Amino acid sequence: MAKQTEIKQPYSLQRRLLLNTSIVLVFFIAAMSFILLDTYKTGIKQATYERLYAQFYSLLSYADEMEPGNLFLPEEIPSDKRFNQYNSGLSALVYDETESLIWKSLSARYDQEQHKVPLPLSLPGEATLTDITMEDTEYFRFHYIAEWESPEGEISLYHFVILENKRPFDQVIDAYRNQLWMWLSILALSLLFILFIVMRWTLRPIRRAVKELRQIEKGLLNNLSDQYPQELQRLTENINRFIKNERHQSKRYKETLGNLAHSLKTPLAVMNTALQNENDAEKLAKICSEQIGRMDQIVAYQLQRATSGPQVMMRSMEVEPAVDKLVASLGKVYQDKNIDFAVSVTKGLTIALNEGDFYEVFGNILDNACKWTDSKIRIHAERVAGRVRITIEDNGPGIPENVRLAILSRGKRLDETVEGQGIGMSVVKEIVAAYNGKIQIDTSDLGGSLMRVSFKQ
Repeated sequence: MAKQTEIKQPYSLQRRLLLNTSIVLVFFIAAMSFILLDTYKTGIKQATYERLYAQFYSLLSYADEMEPGNLFLPEEIPSDKRFNQYNSGLSALVYDETESLIWKSLSARYDQEQHKVPLPLSLPGEATLTDITMEDTEYFRFHYIAEWESPEGEISLYHFVILENKRPFDQVIDAYRNQLWMWLSILALSLLFILFIVMRWTLRPIRRAVKELRQIEKGLLNNLSDQYPQELQRLTENINRFIKNERHQSKRYKETLGNLAHSLKTPLAVMNTALQNENDAEKLAKICSEQIGRMDQIVAYQLQRATSGPQVMMRSMEVEPAVDKLVASLGKVYQDKNIDFAVSVTKGLTIALNEGDFYEVFGNILDNACKWTDSKIRIHAERVAGRVRITIEDNGPGIPENVRLAILSRGKRLDETVEGQGIGMSVVKEIVAAYNGKIQIDTSDLGGSLMRVSFKQ
């Protein structure tokens, strides 16, 4: 079997920031420690140079030339007792022009025969400070070539060498380095801790957004809150818009399925009635063909509404043939009630409605009228003051005033004992609103309900 490749989880933003910041911080601390240590070393070395320079002038003040090439210095130097203590770490030596030792301090412990102090190449009057190693011990070597003029005008050169053990210097540097690393480490850890706290606080809105999204997934929240920093507001607004659109689309699909089932009831009922009561095969086939065509139109219409919502198609259609078709279909469905349809439509009256929307609106209103009427339905269509107004009345029990608005809501039914899903009138309200039309519910002079729908033309 082939081994499955393990997919590594990507680092979180907080982990990325901490990792990158740690790398930068380590580099910065290392560079800063190198610079500080080098600066401190330079400072200490400069102080050593100045100190040894002062020691040189002290030695020079005790020196006296007896004759050219013969310089006298006392055995003990009063200016610094370390010159007079054997192996004190500070010693002085004087060489003539031939680099022969002519004087050394009591503190000097060098075997000149075996370990001669090397002299650097330099010019008279030029002071140098360098590091040398002798007998496995490191020293600072101060060197200066002094010019001495005798009373006769003869000039002699003398090499003044001062040696100082580097161990105290190295100890100071080591102590400083240890202190520096300790405090820089404490500073780095403190900065990382502070940065961690700051990042936790900075990324808190993102964690809150993730938490709210999980609650939305579980159905505990409807959308993200609006209390987010300015940089995240556009993102959260887009997420909320996406959630709203997704839920709206899901709701539309769900409602469309209900609408489709509701719309197919009438043609199915017409076909069922025809199959039960019609004996003429040719007439039965014609009825079934008409209703199948109607069902095909309904399916196409509902699919179109599911994907794009109600479409306001400003193409006029004639009202009278559409009303006659509805009356004929519902007459077959409710033929057992022997309903008397009184239709009054102005000749040539047209309405700017999509044909599918027309059948949805007035098919649902007429279907409800047929359910509730005792025996009579009156349909009147006319143009009044620039509006097409279609009124449907029945002689049923009517609609109480306190529930007239409620029946326009989805799922609301006037009587639970009467067959229905409470869908039709909500579809009517949605389509009429899309065309900026108006719905009026009142009491008919027939004794039942009056439904009046008007559209501006």
